[in-house]
Amino acid sequence: MFSFDKERVFIENINDEFFLIKIHEIFYEFELEFYKRSSRYKIVKDKLIQKLKFFRSEEKSKKLKEDKFLGEGKLIISRENNGKIKINLERPDDIPIKEDSIYPQFFIKEKLSNNTLLINTPYFIIPFPLIEGFGDISIYDFDPKLPKKAIPITGKAELEEDGSNLSIILNNIIKNINKKKKLFNLVKDILPFISNLDVEKLAEKYFKNNYIPASLISDGTINIIALIITLYFEKKNLTIIEEPERNIHPYLISKMVEMMKDASHKKQIIVTTHNPEIVKYADLNSILFVSRDDKGFSTISRPADKEEVKIFLENEIGIEELFIQDLLGG
Repeated sequence: MFSFDKERVFIENINDEFFLIKIHEIFYEFELEFYKRSSRYKIVKDKLIQKLKFFRSEEKSKKLKEDKFLGEGKLIISRENNGKIKINLERPDDIPIKEDSIYPQFFIKEKLSNNTLLINTPYFIIPFPLIEGFGDISIYDFDPKLPKKAIPITGKAELEEDGSNLSIILNNIIKNINKKKKLFNLVKDILPFISNLDVEKLAEKYFKNNYIPASLISDGTINIIALIITLYFEKKNLTIIEEPERNIHPYLISKMVEMMKDASHKKQIIVTTHNPEIVKYADLNSILFVSRDDKGFSTISRPADKEEVKIFLENEIGIEELFIQDLLGG
C-alpha cells in the first residue's frame, strides 16, 4: 500500500453549476498470491481510493475558484475476482455528480486481464495525470565513502542514488553564483563552522587559510551536503531518502527534519527511518508505520488515526517513546 497526497483538481459542469473537486489524498493497495514452484501469481486485492473535497465553484477566466465547501467523499476503484472493475463514488447527497461524470462508460464496464494491476491502467491517468507522479521519482541511499573518491568532474547531471557523483553535482552548483550562495547558506545554517565550499576541499572557521581535503571530510558533513542538494537542487517531484540521519549527530536531526518540511512545500518528500529522533520531530500526521501482518505481508498504517496513540500523547508520552516501545502499529 502507498499514499500519494499531492493535490489534484478537476471541475464538473452540471446544469450550469460548477463543482470543484479536490483529490487531496490517494491510497493504492494491492496484494498478490504466488503459486508454489512458479513465478505465476493471482491478484487477490487491487484497490485505488481517492479522498475528495467538494466545492461549489464559479469559472472565471479559466481560473477555478472555491466558493462553498460542500463536504468530503471518496472515489473507490477496485477489481472483482473476475477482473471486472467496480467504481463507487461516495459524496454528499446534494451533489449531482455520478461515476460516469468522471469516467467514460467504457471505463466503468472494463474488465482487466488476470495479471494487470490498476496502477498499469488508465484509471491512474484519468481524470488527472497521476502516472506522472510515479515516473518522476528519485530514490537515495547515500554512502558517504563514495563521494570522497577522486572522479572526473564530468558526467551525469543528476545526483546518483548512492551520492557517488556528489562532486560533479557540487561543481555544477558552485559555478553559478546564486546557486552557490543558496547552497552555502543552507549548509551554514545546519553546520555553522563551515566557512567555504569547494569540490576538492572544504574550509572550517577553526583553521585560518587552511582547508580540509575532501578525503578527510566527516561522513556526517558529506551526508548533510548531499541531503541539502537532494532537497533543494534536484528537480524530481517525488524524492525518497533511505535513513537520511545516518552519520549525523542527534543534535542536528531537528534542523534536518525542518529542512525536509521546508522542501516538502515544493515536492513530495518520503524518508525511511528506524531512528526515534526523526519520529520525534516529524508531524504526527506525516508518519506512516510499516509492519508485517500474520501472513508476512507489509502493511502501512497511520498512527494519527489510532485512538490509543492519541490517548498516550494526551498523557504526555512522546511519539518517539511509543515508537521505541513498538506501540505505533497494530
